[in-house]
Amino acid sequence: MKKKYLLFSVVFFLAALLFAQITFAETEETSDFELLQNRFGGITVIAYKGTDKNVVIPETIGGLPVTIIGNKAFYRKELAAVTIPHTVVTIEPLAFAENQLESIDISGCVSIGYEAFAGNQISKLILSEHLSSIGPRAFIDNKLTAITLPGKITNIGKDAFAGNPLSSIAVAANRNLFASQGFEPSFVNYYISAGRAAGVYVKDGRVWSRKEE
Repeated sequence: MKKKYLLFSVVFFLAALLFAQITFAETEETSDFELLQNRFGGITVIAYKGTDKNVVIPETIGGLPVTIIGNKAFYRKELAAVTIPHTVVTIEPLAFAENQLESIDISGCVSIGYEAFAGNQISKLILSEHLSSIGPRAFIDNKLTAITLPGKITNIGKDAFAGNPLSSIAVAANRNLFASQGFEPSFVNYYISAGRAAGVYVKDGRVWSRKEE
């Protein structure tokens, strides 16, 4: 009985492994993307093969939701704009780095990897209320002047927003977020001195303050 159970377990594991690596035949829907079915039952975009500089990533492919944008999937593709569906929960390292993106809506995303959007022209950023983690240097060297950090976020990596001319940072909930120096030291120091409290922090010249609600 134990041998049969062990054999069944091995077969099940191998089948699951194969299932996680299913590739997709090229169709009009998939021709611009290299895809894999991931271990969570959704689709991972692992590479962009198209030439269009304005990209719309579909919500579903083959009836399955697109849930992950893979490592370097859109790296250095000279993209001017991209629409990321709300089904995407994970954006892996360098996924959209070094393009010319100006506006990003990732209102479904839970996790953003290292340098995922580094080196773009982003001036407008919409983050998910479910976002929990922003990796190191995720938005480094963009043009953000204002951001809103959602209430569920628990980790912001080192230099996540370095190289941006931020003058307004809205923090949705009291959080101990900034020991990693995700922001410039002057903001980190003021945020800590203000008790790590929720609110809108604004910069006038070199001085940060917290708006009264």
